[in-house]
Amino acid sequence: MSVTLKNKDQVPLWIQAWFFVSSIIVTWDFMYCFLRPYSMEGGALNFIWKPYNLYATIDHFYGPQALVTKDGFTGAQATMNVVETILNFIYLYLLGKDNVAVGQAHLVGFSAALMTCSKTILYWLIEPYSGFQHIGHNSVSQLVFLWIIPNGFWIIVPGMIVYALGKDILSRLGSNNKQL
Repeated sequence: MSVTLKNKDQVPLWIQAWFFVSSIIVTWDFMYCFLRPYSMEGGALNFIWKPYNLYATIDHFYGPQALVTKDGFTGAQATMNVVETILNFIYLYLLGKDNVAVGQAHLVGFSAALMTCSKTILYWLIEPYSGFQHIGHNSVSQLVFLWIIPNGFWIIVPGMIVYALGKDILSRLGSNNKQL
């Protein structure tokens, strides 16, 4: 007797948890960006984003400097965060569907994780190419604990997901199974 696992049972819980939890955090983040200046310190909605008061002093993309200079990267990045979040939720939805092969769902999850990883690497690369204009004012400890470590999760975890889902997709592509 052959037992067929549901799609979600074929995906490690940590991957599913990342897609869900990161989507909640990223939604909070893009809403902060889109609602500036109301979401910023002194704004009517700042009570929702109080932790950003500190972060805006660490990363000037999130502070008043970017708003005053009309630096468009924060808004552009927030827009990409919306797309990323939609893909994350589509992936989780597909994992719950019986009529979708897990490999098909993995293609969406792989794409979303690769997008997250690539976007965050771009975010990091802006700093050396801009003379560290957004984070160069920080002490080493501020930089490590309030920028590198928190933002590093958005490279490391999606990178691990890209590897895991990519490996699965490649094995499915290499199989003799001609089904889609």
